[in-house]
Amino acid sequence: MQFKKILRLGVFLFLSLSLFLSAHGVEKINEIDTIRAELSFIRDKNSPDYIKAKQKLDKIIKKQKIDYSNQARFVDVHRLISEQKYNSAVYELNDLIELGFEISKCNELLGDISYRMQNSSKKTAQYFKLAIKYDSENTEALYKLAKLYLIEKKNILAIEYLKQTIESTNEYNFLHEIKDLILNNITPQNKYEANNLYEALASAYFKLGYKNKCYNALSKAIQINPKDIYLKYHLSGMLFDDNENDYAMALLDSILSENPSDSQIKNLKAKILLKKGYAIDAYEQYLEILSEFPYSKQAKYGIYKIYKNKLKPNEILKKVYSFDASYSPSIKEIYAFSELLYEMNDVNGAQNFEKYAKHLEEMEQEKNRLALAQQEKEKKEKELQLNQEKQQQVKNEKAELLAKKIVPTTKKEEKSKQLVKKNAPKKDKAENKISKKEPVKETPKKETKNVEKIKQIKKTPVIKTKKYLELNEVAKKYLSMEPKTAQNYLAAANTYRQMNEQEIALKYYKEAMKLDPTNSDIYYNIGLVELELNCATEAKINLEKAINLDTENSKAKNLLAFVNQKIITEAINSAYNYYENKDYITAFEIIDSELKNYPKNAQLYYYRGLICSAMDRNAASIIDFQKAIEIDASYYMAYYQLGKTYEKISDERSALVAYEQFLSIEPDEKELVDEIQKKVISLGAKYY
Repeated sequence: MQFKKILRLGVFLFLSLSLFLSAHGVEKINEIDTIRAELSFIRDKNSPDYIKAKQKLDKIIKKQKIDYSNQARFVDVHRLISEQKYNSAVYELNDLIELGFEISKCNELLGDISYRMQNSSKKTAQYFKLAIKYDSENTEALYKLAKLYLIEKKNILAIEYLKQTIESTNEYNFLHEIKDLILNNITPQNKYEANNLYEALASAYFKLGYKNKCYNALSKAIQINPKDIYLKYHLSGMLFDDNENDYAMALLDSILSENPSDSQIKNLKAKILLKKGYAIDAYEQYLEILSEFPYSKQAKYGIYKIYKNKLKPNEILKKVYSFDASYSPSIKEIYAFSELLYEMNDVNGAQNFEKYAKHLEEMEQEKNRLALAQQEKEKKEKELQLNQEKQQQVKNEKAELLAKKIVPTTKKEEKSKQLVKKNAPKKDKAENKISKKEPVKETPKKETKNVEKIKQIKKTPVIKTKKYLELNEVAKKYLSMEPKTAQNYLAAANTYRQMNEQEIALKYYKEAMKLDPTNSDIYYNIGLVELELNCATEAKINLEKAINLDTENSKAKNLLAFVNQKIITEAINSAYNYYENKDYITAFEIIDSELKNYPKNAQLYYYRGLICSAMDRNAASIIDFQKAIEIDASYYMAYYQLGKTYEKISDERSALVAYEQFLSIEPDEKELVDEIQKKVISLGAKYY
């Protein structure tokens, strides 16, 4: 605890206590404190004793006009603790927790009281853990839990919580206090503790601005545990920032010798190569990453940075996808890459790609316009040519008739000819039929039938098109209505959704939202369409808004639960893919990032624990498995992995407890159960 913080708190409590006593008198205060102590012992709030005591308390508070707001009660708890009226304080804190007021800080104070009352360390630790559960950055609770584990001689857990404390604070004096605690009060018992101790010390030095001491501490940690690739990566990054490129490169190469598929390590190595002026080597490094992980954004961005001032956007994309010799980037792909650049916070680059894509679009439109104009010109020329040919044919026929001196027959002559033909012999009729058939071939008739069949086949989508056009007209009617209302836009958006025009639907849902920004259902519909467009993160934001506007919106709640699980599952699958390829750094960062959004998800803690275990960060993995179990006590695989990790650090007693808890859940996996039963028998023989 920092001195200034203690001084401020002491002055505040003294003033609060003075005002409280002067306003209400010592006797009444003692009476109130006594009643609260009595209430703390009565667990059943419906019992006559509890009701009677509570009524008495309320009566005194009302009569004395005491400020009994949640904030005032919370302030008074500090007075109660300072006067060692612990039971009264416990009553107030538990009641405040039930009311949802400062849950994290209330649990922290319950931990303080438990420690002062000399309760079991397990019970005290539980309060601090609850404080951390409700606020993962409650530095005081983290620090107190770390010191509690030190008293219990559980150094490895104490050091891990000290690391978390350091990560959660930037207060100079507090960091100094932690640094002194590490140096003067912790003696590591084995290499695991020493490795973690130096890592914690390095973190404190880094935040305090002692870079050389930080490097030395990390180097010592790596010497103790050369397999700790996370520390090597961390140190390499710092060295890279300080232009110590050769040292950083040596560390990265040592990691890659054992983990050749680690994309994060290769990515950092490529950055160093580029910094040293080896652009081609850096490019090849990025291509290696893309050959194993084609969707690596960092690798794509790295290639972009190599060529951003040298090549046009489409040529840069060809470099990114150079493994496909026939690749030619489309306008859509150039726009997609601009989105990637926005994600990497490279706004200028993103805008340049957008401008280039728009330029190509304009060129494409102009090209299409010219092509259409050319087609129209050719069509007209063809029509003109056909007309000229027809006119010439008529002229030729007239000229031929004149040359043969054939005079057109009169109507009477024509009738007489027809009579002749009618009375002609059958042979002549047959010959006449043949002569009529000669200019007509069978093939065109067959072709005509095929054309008819094709026309019939094409009638099916025409029905859909008609429906689409009908719906389109309906949507237009809604949009043409005056005045413009949210309901009209909503109706139009719903119609476009029926047409599978999600992007247009989204546009009009947003227009409806502008006119009616407190309508929960509009945000729900926006979230639904964004999910259909595979934009889960955006869907989550709008569904949360829908629920904030209407806490009873069950549709939004159900869909949000689905979206959250979808995001978590995708993150786990992505991380596990890297984990299987021994790219532990990337896997860790993916899960760690999602935990910031979902700090109460047991799956994420479990998988981060697995990754930490693979990186030989056993203390961190133990804490993650414990957190997974705290959130979901039936998570039997977390107990299994927890036991395995305890065995790794030779804490067989703790491993035995974890394995027994695993068996108590009675999982269905017979082979795993058989394995653990054997372990429990062998370990139990040592400790029972």
